Amino acid sequence: MTLTSTELSEWLKAQIGQTLDIRKGELTNNQDDISDLDQIVLHLNEVAIRSTKHPDDYVANDELVLEGKGTTFTEEGNVPLPENAYEIPLSGSIHIHQENGGLKVLTDRAVYTIDIQQN
Repeated sequence: MTLTSTELSEWLKAQIGQTLDIRKGELTNNQDDISDLDQIVLHLNEVAIRSTKHPDDYVANDELVLEGKGTTFTEEGNVPLPENAYEIPLSGSIHIHQENGGLKVLTDRAVYTIDIQQN
């Protein structure tokens, strides 16, 4: 099922108190290949949409902000999530689909897979 960004925000708000497993893959120029895969585990405390006006086209005017304590898993090691927040830029065309109890969010620049961790 395809969702809107408002429905994405509502779905995430329903997950407050849960631990999310977020995987982000940067899309290459041809939009088919994924590079630079990141994994974040976040205990979700709050969800907000932040709007800003920025002169640089590379910076999104709207972003989904997931607040909570988390960890970023990288090849160099595990690091705490900066400022206890994770942002998903909402720019260009956005496609959101429910998959296996989680969500897949495809933007012009990246693909995000968001799953609820089972305890």
